[in-house]
Amino acid sequence: MTDAGLTLHHTGEGYEYVRCRAGDDDATVYIHRLTFVAEHGLDALPSDWHVHHEIPIPWLNTPDNLTAVEPVRHGRHHLQNEPLPSV
Repeated sequence: MTDAGLTLHHTGEGYEYVRCRAGDDDATVYIHRLTFVAEHGLDALPSDWHVHHEIPIPWLNTPDNLTAVEPVRHGRHHLQNEPLPSV
């Protein structure tokens, strides 16, 4: 396998992500997660938490549009229209 390096992709829903392939390693990270961590630091985002887009535009990855959310609350917000806590 040859190294492909970093490549930028997007999902069918419009979410952007970076894929890094090196040897047998293949890692993917979403741009909204990278943006959140760049703005708030790695400690502000527990590894299992989601990053929510306040304005529901998947490619609008500006720091003021992103918030860290516990996964169950995030699911309830999208599936049951339950409000998210203010941060």
